[in-house]
Amino acid sequence: MRLTEHFELDEFLAHGDPVKPTQAQIDNLQRLCSWVLEPLRKQLGRPIGINSGFRSPAYNIQIGGAPKSQHCQGIAADIAIGEDAACLVAAALASKIPAVGGIGIYPGRGFIHVDIRPKNGGKATWWCEVDKKYQPLTEKLKSGLKAVGALL
Repeated sequence: MRLTEHFELDEFLAHGDPVKPTQAQIDNLQRLCSWVLEPLRKQLGRPIGINSGFRSPAYNIQIGGAPKSQHCQGIAADIAIGEDAACLVAAALASKIPAVGGIGIYPGRGFIHVDIRPKNGGKATWWCEVDKKYQPLTEKLKSGLKAVGALL
C-alpha cells in the first residue's frame, strides 16, 4: 500500500512483529510521510530508508524500545541517513519542519528518529549513546542544529 509518492506501508512494518497497524495507525503513518518524510527527502535530495516505523507495544518491549514509544502509534520513524555528519544535517533540516514533534540523534548508528508527537512547549530532542543512555539536547546543541539548518 502506497502511503505517499515515495513511501510504502511495507517499509514501516517490522519483519518480526506479527501485529499489523490499525487504520488509525496507517493514517498516522501517512501524515508522518506527508508532513515530515517527503519534505525531508526533498531537502536532502535523496531517498530515505526506514529502519523502524510502526511497532506493536509487545514488539516494542521485545526489542527494548522506549516504554511510551511514538512508534506504537504510527507517528515515528527511525530513518537511515549514514555517517554522523549526515545525521546532524538531517536532524537540522528536520528541526525546521513545523510538523516535527521529536528528533532523536543516535551517534555512530547511522540513523535519526523523527516523529509528529504533539509539541507541548517545543520539540522533544535527545541524543542517545550506544548504551541507551538518553540525554536531552542542551540549548547549545539545539541552537547549533538551528544554525546548521539555517545554512542549508
